[in-house]
Amino acid sequence: MAELTKYERPTLRPINNLRREMDRIFNELIPFSWRMDESELGLNKWSPRTDLQETDDHYIIEVDLPGMAKENISINIKDNVLTIEGERKEEAKEEGSGYLRSERTFGTFKRSFSLPAAIVEGKIKASFKNGVLTVNVPKAEKSKKKNVTIE
Repeated sequence: MAELTKYERPTLRPINNLRREMDRIFNELIPFSWRMDESELGLNKWSPRTDLQETDDHYIIEVDLPGMAKENISINIKDNVLTIEGERKEEAKEEGSGYLRSERTFGTFKRSFSLPAAIVEGKIKASFKNGVLTVNVPKAEKSKKKNVTIE
């Protein structure tokens, strides 16, 4: 006689395990990691494109924010998590103004980045030019790369 077994619905467990493993690998490759925030969960209308770069002395974060004013952008850091957020407001469109298509996105965004512990928080600098926000995060002396000579 065949045994009865409880039916269990298939889950996304293998996909979640794969995602966790990929996150772990990427966290080992780069000193900071992406954080899931509202924009990646689809709760915000848009998420600006971002480049992350490391030099010997700094981490550099560049964020594309075309059509925004720096007054509508805020940057803060808490517990080594750098958060950039802001809002791009939609321009008023007149009815019958001849729009055939509108693809530009508007609304709030929020991007968060986990930084390594060895940074100098008090010397973080940001600039905004031609729609690109650049944030320079200086490394602490202990985290800078040092060459060792062989005797």
